[in-house]
Amino acid sequence: MNITIVNGNSDSHHTSFETYLGALAAQLTAAGHTVNPYTLREMDIRYCVGCFGCWVKTPGECVARDASREVCRALINSDFALWAAPLRMGFPDAMLKKMLDKFIPVLHPYFLIDAGEVRHRPRYAHYPRIGLLLGKETDTDAEDVRIVSEILTRTAKGLKMRMEFAFTTDRPVTEVVQAIENGGGSVPFTHNLAPIPGVRISPPARLTVFNGSPRGTQGNTPLLLEQIIKGFTSTGNRTAEVFHLAHQKELEPYREQFAAAEAVLVGFPLYTDAMPGIVKAFIEALEPLRGRTGNPPVGFLVQSGFPESLHLRYVERYLAKLAARLGCPYLGTIIKGGCESVRLMPEIMNRKLFAQLFSLGQQLGETGQFDMARLQKLARPEQYPGYMKPLVKGMLRFFQIYWDQQLKENGIYAQRSARPYQERLSDYRTEDDRTVL
Repeated sequence: MNITIVNGNSDSHHTSFETYLGALAAQLTAAGHTVNPYTLREMDIRYCVGCFGCWVKTPGECVARDASREVCRALINSDFALWAAPLRMGFPDAMLKKMLDKFIPVLHPYFLIDAGEVRHRPRYAHYPRIGLLLGKETDTDAEDVRIVSEILTRTAKGLKMRMEFAFTTDRPVTEVVQAIENGGGSVPFTHNLAPIPGVRISPPARLTVFNGSPRGTQGNTPLLLEQIIKGFTSTGNRTAEVFHLAHQKELEPYREQFAAAEAVLVGFPLYTDAMPGIVKAFIEALEPLRGRTGNPPVGFLVQSGFPESLHLRYVERYLAKLAARLGCPYLGTIIKGGCESVRLMPEIMNRKLFAQLFSLGQQLGETGQFDMARLQKLARPEQYPGYMKPLVKGMLRFFQIYWDQQLKENGIYAQRSARPYQERLSDYRTEDDRTVL
């Protein structure tokens, strides 16, 4: 069996984790398997910036010629891949999250309906089985492991892979080897998650906003945050300041801004079913604030290109737990799907959405809370009912036209289904194979 181990541990001094992975690789090799280990901290892997170039400029490959191409090639040609990282602030190391974001090129930009959810279409006929290995923090509990395993199970699903187990390094290495060899397992999964209510605070006079869009000021997230800020500052002598997490060299000053804030709002787009790598790096930069008295109340905005909000509910659970881990009162999470085209839409098309966001900001300024009824109304639809499937399919055809237009403008429409990492001849499919296209 061809096995790829993706080691997302950024700390070379975390010797117990490295020793565990070394023992695992040795046992798999001794059993006759081919093991390809990738230690991400030793590789040049850049953050995904959400440019979609891997779909419309260099189909199937990141436009950045970094080492993520090598890892993607290994992944596609593996029988099994292990995603491995220590937990940091309750979620796998930002080094692994950075790489997970760079797996997007192995998908096709076109959409389909998969088990009732809108997802991207596969680019390849073969994808590996997946396992997850986590190193625990001192305060890791069963809820942390469950939250992470369910988020990354959805990540695997979106990438057309099946998550077969989610273990911590408390497990004997031999058990992990057996799980890889035997296959067929699955991770326990919670469906139909309910929104998590936030608390009410004294109406703040000052709001500190962190924009987690990898596109910086050019993303859809800052447009949504802008409407909330307008509503907040309309309620009297209130101010707001915005910081852009795409400026990764300023993480320490951003931590200081967080610590000094009266109230915080963090906004970001959904990337591989969780936060973008740059946002995870920011969260890790907040680690010195754990246990500190007086950390500010914090709320979140998470938006997605997928139309249904169910894609966002899983990371919402992590964010609520993150607030508790920091000792911050949790204000709630504003969730909205179908936002990829916000920046491209004429003002009249965004009027309703912007009015809802303005109202939420206004409410925070006047009452010190986000009303749960308004949050739920904004999040609709959570999931499209089955009888709307024909309508949803029609909507997805519209998005295909959008992708086709960009491919044609770049002169690569004929290469839209390129499979640059395909090495298995048995996986070849023609351009007319509609299960792929």
